[in-house]
Amino acid sequence: MGEHKIWRLGADLGANSLGWAAIELDAPVNGKPIAILAAGSRIFSDGRDPKSGASLAVDRRDARAMRRRRDRFQQRQKALIKYLIADGLFPADEAARKAMAAIDPYAVRARALDEALTLPELGRALFHLNQRRGFKSNRKADRKADDDAGKIAAGVEELGRKIRAAEEQAGAEPGSWTFGKWLHMRRIGATDANNIPRVRTRLDTEKDEAGKERGYDFYPGRALMEEEFGAIWAA
Repeated sequence: MGEHKIWRLGADLGANSLGWAAIELDAPVNGKPIAILAAGSRIFSDGRDPKSGASLAVDRRDARAMRRRRDRFQQRQKALIKYLIADGLFPADEAARKAMAAIDPYAVRARALDEALTLPELGRALFHLNQRRGFKSNRKADRKADDDAGKIAAGVEELGRKIRAAEEQAGAEPGSWTFGKWLHMRRIGATDANNIPRVRTRLDTEKDEAGKERGYDFYPGRALMEEEFGAIWAA
């Protein structure tokens, strides 16, 4: 057997490299370096696209965020269905629940303000509000996408103006229409059956006279949806 040597391993970890060295010592305790036994380095990718410089983890992070949003949505849905069934607003039978999809959610959301609904109709309205909860600002995320957040805020303000204008045109009491009723009245007021107004918001990328994108034609905020829930519940 060869001579027993006292040595220590040193490592230097960098962003895209690992350097190492085995150093011989002259004593086991408080020994001083006397020789380099071996040394080397390993160079590896820094985790960025060589062309764009973007992190390769971005796609994985985005996919993970999408999975988490989907999982939270499904968990929220299952919890709500459980409570709706317990309170008699949803049937316990799955086939009967699926048949409730034939109930127009926008019609019952509008009718709920002025007349009594059946329990399944009320359940359908509340379940639909859970699916379309509206935008709620995330300040941390908004700082990363100020432009998008600005467009959404403008869309929320535009929606408020459109609802107030529709109320005035219909002779309704100001502040009496919810987002759901506005959507429903827009649809039934359409004169062209082949061009029924959308219920989903859309980003208009065409530019105005100032050269800016027009943005969203309307955008529901979370506060507006919470107001609608409160109005339906109170009625």
